Amino acid sequence: MSNPYGKKTIINRKHKNLGSLCYFHLKNLALDLCILDGHSDYCRFIILGRARSGSNYLRGLLNTHSQIITFGELFRSYDSIGWEFPGYDQYLQSQRLKSLMQIDPCRFLEEKVFRKFPKRILAVGFKIFYYHAQDDFRKAVWPFLKDQKNLKIIHLKRNNTLRIILSLKKAFLTNRWTNITGDEEKKLAIALDYEECLKEFTWSQEIKKQYDDYFEGHHKIDVFYENLSNHCESEMKRIQEFLGVQYEGVKPSTFKQSNQPLSESISNYLELKEKFKGTPWEEFFED
Repeated sequence: MSNPYGKKTIINRKHKNLGSLCYFHLKNLALDLCILDGHSDYCRFIILGRARSGSNYLRGLLNTHSQIITFGELFRSYDSIGWEFPGYDQYLQSQRLKSLMQIDPCRFLEEKVFRKFPKRILAVGFKIFYYHAQDDFRKAVWPFLKDQKNLKIIHLKRNNTLRIILSLKKAFLTNRWTNITGDEEKKLAIALDYEECLKEFTWSQEIKKQYDDYFEGHHKIDVFYENLSNHCESEMKRIQEFLGVQYEGVKPSTFKQSNQPLSESISNYLELKEKFKGTPWEEFFED
């Protein structure tokens, strides 16, 4: 015998989802048509950097500010839009919109990202990593961003590249990319290859300088993960001032992935430390 209450629950859920969909699109349409009081005269910005440098941590902090909207890695994937923002992932993933992002990323940014927002929003941005949008039509996004002289750049850097390599390896092994619960990670020791580390150390140094030069002339600040992690309040005051918003105390939505010392996390730690002794990267091995 069928359960009429189960069917009723499904119908109610469908109606609720449809209502949310309609509200989302009608609200944006009302802003576009000036029915609601909106504007596009806000600060536009990007968080520039690479994976495992604290971008989720920074983005989470910014999104707890009432005047800031920070989207995720919009151009991370070719087949989906990395909004990572309530409502957008659910309602703005149509094939038509994905095609716009793939073929005309500049128009996508102008019409769908830096669109009209309510008056209370004073800064809108997104994350983009050095290696995003490099091999297809989407690569047009880079000269577009460079030409936007009013675009502000938050260049997020992590001093210790060894910790980036280790964090990436652990994330791929465990499939744990963010920590939203605060639970301590399971202790894990992995071996790192010397040649791979050397290549990463060199590339990391070069790519940061390359993009500093690329956005020379823009209003830009460097934010170091180590400073953000250890002096969060003062760094967030500096970033909020840079974005031109009123200061608000903000709270993280993610937690530090690991508190395990390098000497315990890298199984061949002493061997690597000895090989890099006397090099510019010797300091990476200080716990």
